Amino acid sequence: MTTSPPKLVAVGGAAIDRCYRAIAPLTLGTSNPVMGSGGFGGVARNVAETVARLGCRAALMSIVGDDGSGWALINHLAALGVDVEAVTIATTRATAEYIAVLDADGRLSLGLANMAVFDDLTVADLTRAEAVLADADWVFADANLPADVLAALVARRRFGGGRLAIDAVSVPKVGRLPDDLSGIDVLMLNRAEAAALLSVDAAEPLAALTTALLARGAGALVLSDGDHGALVADPAGVVRVPALRASRVDETGAGDALIGATLAALAAGLSLVDAVRRGTAAAALTVEFPGAVRPDLTAALIDQALAGRQPRGNITDAV
Repeated sequence: MTTSPPKLVAVGGAAIDRCYRAIAPLTLGTSNPVMGSGGFGGVARNVAETVARLGCRAALMSIVGDDGSGWALINHLAALGVDVEAVTIATTRATAEYIAVLDADGRLSLGLANMAVFDDLTVADLTRAEAVLADADWVFADANLPADVLAALVARRRFGGGRLAIDAVSVPKVGRLPDDLSGIDVLMLNRAEAAALLSVDAAEPLAALTTALLARGAGALVLSDGDHGALVADPAGVVRVPALRASRVDETGAGDALIGATLAALAAGLSLVDAVRRGTAAAALTVEFPGAVRPDLTAALIDQALAGRQPRGNITDAV
């Protein structure tokens, strides 16, 4: 009997990405010469594409405008085998757009997000998508969603729905997460987002941040820490997973690659720590290509990165 691949449903952002990388050091208040590129983005969309490329069954629940960008995004995912049945077409708003301004080293200097269309996603849309969600091994959601939709997903998990992972997305959006994090199997965020969620200083020790978030009910945490990799925390303890060395071209999709590869590995039965190791390898591979998702990403490529790359930087920081 043939076993179907695991299924992941990503709920949240789908956007058009425009990326501009400075040719020389950026100077504020004046025009800067850049190299530009464009493509498809949005956290949930990127995660859906990543898990599809890694062999999972993938579906996306999101909303796009009734415009050329929105239809191109849908058609691109459908061609990859992603189920787009739960993508709503908005007739009164444009498809979301994200603009990334990178410095000459490929690091994000400024991100601009026009994500108003996601305010039109409702709990009723979530209910209508239940047929897509029902057989998911994992549901992933990002904080581009309205707070009531996030709360409904958490409540769904508490009442027996599929395992749930949530990404905080950004400091301005982390406040959309509920105070009670029980029902979230894996919460994914960075240091700044964790501090904002807890209303503490970002210089707070990582150990204190993880302890406080677990106390709020999250089942486990993946706390990304830039070049230092990620902290994986659950009630049993904390493990630091180092980032891998990479030749940085464009870092805009690194976090989403980490999420997608981590979830694909979790769905395949790996432990969270081992899954995050695969996620950090996917992130390293992704920053070496322009665009949010590396087009040749495969499980075999991740295996090669894990076998052949050295950890990046100092990984002995106190946690």
